[in-house]
Amino acid sequence: MKFYLFSLLLFFSYNVYAQNIPFKIEINNLRNTKGNIVISVFKDHKSFEAEIHLVKKEKSKKENMKNTTIITELSLPPGIYGLVVLDDENSNNEMDYNLIGMPKEGYGFSNFYHTNFSKPKFADFSFELTPNTSKMLIRLKYM
Repeated sequence: MKFYLFSLLLFFSYNVYAQNIPFKIEINNLRNTKGNIVISVFKDHKSFEAEIHLVKKEKSKKENMKNTTIITELSLPPGIYGLVVLDDENSNNEMDYNLIGMPKEGYGFSNFYHTNFSKPKFADFSFELTPNTSKMLIRLKYM
């Protein structure tokens, strides 16, 4: 009987701890209303390198953009995450590159404005999601 009571208590305490935290994502510096914004959530360096996202969300720019900004919301359990945003102007769900390998579409990362030409490390743009996290600002970069 004590085992079942302990198991039940552990189950309910885990569910309380693992409740999702909603937070807003403000994506700015969009250059046009063509296509979609694609937000990919990564849990760690390994998943980022393998391009295996935990969550992927698409948002139409035409319907949701005000000036050069889109505001959306995600809800995730507390933890360490990294957000990658793609301005998918042609709606093909992937980054397009020019002949010399430079991105043709905009991109951005959580809490990080990418200034180099190489792919960033997960540690560069990861953040800890806590109940105190209310907003994430992502500024897109275009080449």
